[in-house]
Amino acid sequence: MSSTLQNVFLVGGTGYTGQQVAKALVETKLFNVSALVRPASLSKAATEELRALGVTIHSGDITTDSTETLEKLLHGVDILISMVLVLLDQRPLLLAAKGANVGRVVPSDFSPHIEPGVTNMQDMKLAVRAFIKEHAIPHTFIEVGGWVNSMYPYPHGMDTFLAGIGKEFYGSGKVPVSWIDYANLGKLIALIVADPRTLNQVVHAYDGESTLEEAWALAAKVSGENFSDYPRITAEEMEERRQISVLHDAIFGLFKAVFVRGDNTLAKAVADGALDSHQLYPDYEPMTLEESVRRFYKAPYVFTYEF
Repeated sequence: MSSTLQNVFLVGGTGYTGQQVAKALVETKLFNVSALVRPASLSKAATEELRALGVTIHSGDITTDSTETLEKLLHGVDILISMVLVLLDQRPLLLAAKGANVGRVVPSDFSPHIEPGVTNMQDMKLAVRAFIKEHAIPHTFIEVGGWVNSMYPYPHGMDTFLAGIGKEFYGSGKVPVSWIDYANLGKLIALIVADPRTLNQVVHAYDGESTLEEAWALAAKVSGENFSDYPRITAEEMEERRQISVLHDAIFGLFKAVFVRGDNTLAKAVADGALDSHQLYPDYEPMTLEESVRRFYKAPYVFTYEF
């Protein structure tokens, strides 16, 4: 491999987010990109798509492989990016990165700015950050504006992955929300991990800031559909739904924090010490909300999650 390129190792690269990031990293031509794929997934279409991009595939599993085995895989790696579900234990992987002298780790985060003690899922992510700092592992923590697809109502004829979600309006709709479009996530991550200014820092990566009310108004304009029949869900109803399952707790805890409490704004992220991605990268071209809405309704998509 060329000594002029940084070596990036992805864990969780076969997921939708991971594929977006892998593609963006390869397109910069600044990195040699490798990915860890579980043995059962080596022949899956998502893995073949990574290979087609030029990503080197390594077989392994952070849930079963020893720290020593993972450390061998990470020798010579400059940047480790984990995009696994936060429910998985990342500590063996992170300790392996420390043992292999990886120059920078980016743990699985990539979620809105939420204060401690508000959601269980965010507290898990903050615990990973604390572990990394405790073990003096070089790092960059990347939090992102909320996934903008969660701000749009799905068309009436489209199913959602969990009953109701995508066809409900949350809170008053007047709370500002920092957001990012999936199409731009990989581009921003590629900029952030190559930047020495972001080492041992938190970066808030986003495209814009809008209210749910603004997003739904644009959605109606672009799609031509009337979404007034979709129910409005109160903060109390969100709290009740959190008791149903781990998945419900993760989703509705996040929705309450973002759409009711207003945790996920640039001002709050910066006040808590995060760097502003727009200030770091003035040449970056963020997507406008209308551009994002038009992209979504051109080919609406639903994300699925495995727990």
